[in-house]
Amino acid sequence: MSKLNQNQHQMIDTLLSYDFAWKSYATGQTLATDKTHIFRISVDHHFPKVKRAVEEVLSDRELEKAGRMFIQKDKERYIVSKFCLRTILGLCLEVPPNEVNFIFHEHKKPTANGIEFNISHTGDYVLIAVSPTPVGIDIEHLNRDFDFKSILDITFSKKEIDYIGDKDIDPTNFYVMWTRKEALLKASGEGVSDNLHLIECLDEHLEYHKKVFKMRTFMIEENYVASIATTLEQKELLFWNWI
Repeated sequence: MSKLNQNQHQMIDTLLSYDFAWKSYATGQTLATDKTHIFRISVDHHFPKVKRAVEEVLSDRELEKAGRMFIQKDKERYIVSKFCLRTILGLCLEVPPNEVNFIFHEHKKPTANGIEFNISHTGDYVLIAVSPTPVGIDIEHLNRDFDFKSILDITFSKKEIDYIGDKDIDPTNFYVMWTRKEALLKASGEGVSDNLHLIECLDEHLEYHKKVFKMRTFMIEENYVASIATTLEQKELLFWNWI
């Protein structure tokens, strides 16, 4: 292995975490509202379970949006994500899921009675993060055939491009950096930026819009990469498989 390859693999090892323990979560289990919780949800597994109760849980607006979706898989992901989010927030707030009310702040970032949350989904997975402080999460399916070279200059800094390397090395590097940027922007509430190349996400602690966030990146199975951005006081993360 070349020195360049060795250096890149060392950087992947420092950015990716493999030791997060995913515990099974059963509905009704008490959730500590002073901690950050991450829920991993399989769309294929849960859609058959929730589809009969959708009209009892989702709002009229959410049902209308789901009804406008023509691609069945997109509709299933949306319904599962909204259903589970309302269920989780209802448990945190001790109210029925259909009574959870959302407050929209700057850049349309929602909260629910002081609970911060964020959702990301792709393929068969939905990730939901809830926290007492700002949080952002992103998951991407690792497409090993994606030619990402065309967007490197407009999306990443020089150091990040050096870290990512080229397509012949390992596309995991690209998805590590992409999910970190997405998670940071979502945690900050901005969501979208025209200056992605100026937001460097190689460090564990990142200051953005006068707030400092802690970044963690991890694998979900072999072909899914995810990152989460939390505030510094959220030292302990709890990882749950929604069953």
